[in-house]
Amino acid sequence: MTSPASSIIRCEDGTEIPFQWAYPGAAEFEWVRDRAHWPLPYAPMDLSLRGDFVAGADRAWEEAGLEPPAYFYRFQNAGPFHYVRMSPYEPERMAGIVPGYHEVARRHGNILGFWQQYCQPRIQGACNDLSGMAADASLRSAAQTWGYGFHQTFTSAALLGEANMRLTALLAESVGDDATLLAYEVTQGGENASQAIDGEIWELAALARRTPAAARLLAASAQGDALQALHEEPGAAAFVKTFDTFVERHGSRSQGWNIGLQTWRERPEAPLALVRAQLESTGVSPAEMTARSAARRREATDEALARLPEARHAELARIVTELDGYVSVREGRAYWQMILTGEIRGVLLRRGAELVRSGRIDRADDVLFLVADDFEGVGASDLRGLVAERRHEWERWCQLAPPPMIGTPGAMAAAAAATAAATAPDELRGAPASRGEVTGPARILHGPEEGARLRPGDVLVCVMTTPTWTPLFSIAAGIITETGGALSHPAITAREYGIPAVVAVQGATSRIRDGQVVTIHGTTGIVSLHG
Repeated sequence: MTSPASSIIRCEDGTEIPFQWAYPGAAEFEWVRDRAHWPLPYAPMDLSLRGDFVAGADRAWEEAGLEPPAYFYRFQNAGPFHYVRMSPYEPERMAGIVPGYHEVARRHGNILGFWQQYCQPRIQGACNDLSGMAADASLRSAAQTWGYGFHQTFTSAALLGEANMRLTALLAESVGDDATLLAYEVTQGGENASQAIDGEIWELAALARRTPAAARLLAASAQGDALQALHEEPGAAAFVKTFDTFVERHGSRSQGWNIGLQTWRERPEAPLALVRAQLESTGVSPAEMTARSAARRREATDEALARLPEARHAELARIVTELDGYVSVREGRAYWQMILTGEIRGVLLRRGAELVRSGRIDRADDVLFLVADDFEGVGASDLRGLVAERRHEWERWCQLAPPPMIGTPGAMAAAAAATAAATAPDELRGAPASRGEVTGPARILHGPEEGARLRPGDVLVCVMTTPTWTPLFSIAAGIITETGGALSHPAITAREYGIPAVVAVQGATSRIRDGQVVTIHGTTGIVSLHG
């Protein structure tokens, strides 16, 4: 049967949006909406840059000498909504791809070596190129640089994923259903980029406690006023200087993967909110988190060795050595993805600032609701009306509920149906992400800047976390997210902090009331509701 080149998605309210499939035959596969990384629809500029983004992405894989797995080959845009392919390649095709993965890892010592020696320098180079682009730089070139850097973060992920599948398959022979979590636990631990920034925020909170004026203003001022009040208070000068240096060092960091989100340089109130949250809490210290993670890795390794036949111990050791630095690579990738997102946003804002100076738009970020053809070459002199029209359309898109899956239903659709059928009235089901069981009041947060509402013993409930949320894991007793899987940011971070987590709990932020007592069963993926 010939796969159609185009199709239509129908949202819950009946709105129909036509779209083109990413490549021939794409309709034959299962695609899932990626709310974990792109919960909001693309703005027009973001969507328009994606074509040139692909050219940079392809160059990243070609230069590395690797063929991307199906998940990373192409993303699917259905109108302004982002979908990822969940159907894997056929076993025969994967068998032809995998030797290339092994050769690249061998050439660099292991996967961590590939990340440090090959990927990271190229990603940093892409960030530097974007940072240095002038206001009149080619947006096509910027998009290609962005795609090149972004997919360098995926090349290492492909190697990690393949090695982890082998580890899980090995453990499944003797461990059974518990193999997936155990595989992640025997590779957890080690220093990583998110942990380093968490440590800096912890130290900033400690400095604020030692600075009475800073502590007083952080506790008393409204969130939006605290930064200005701190700068006006002579007694808080030492804290302000250290905080400003921190923001300058990490200022390009976006709060997510969407270029519509502000960076820390644009909105320093966001990292200050994380400092405030730490100030008002006695959570897990960086040293305690490191110790917890190392202890769980030792326990998991002992458990794996005890349950595997002795003849398979050497194989376990080989794969674990391949995966040494697993969390460092995963969190390093996330860190640089946030920086890349912030840098491409910076390119656009510089162009937007030029359009403001020429009187064509009102604000620099209005450029997100334009495309290059609107202002490059011949175009309307006044773009305000076009911006208003497209912003209104985008806001309407934000209210739509597109289908969670498109294409040909597969394993994900079957799993979702099975989960729905097995759910009792007083429980929610998701995916197990980090072991343990904890009961506490749910605290529903819509962004990390709301972190001051979180108290020790609370269960953090949100749609998804990004690396900017990580400091809150030292406060939360457990984590529930609406999206994600065992390899997602909240799952990895919860395991590092040694707190229970359940991810992919559909509708968690609406089905759980703020303050409602819940119990997380991190090993089974069940959330029990009380009261």
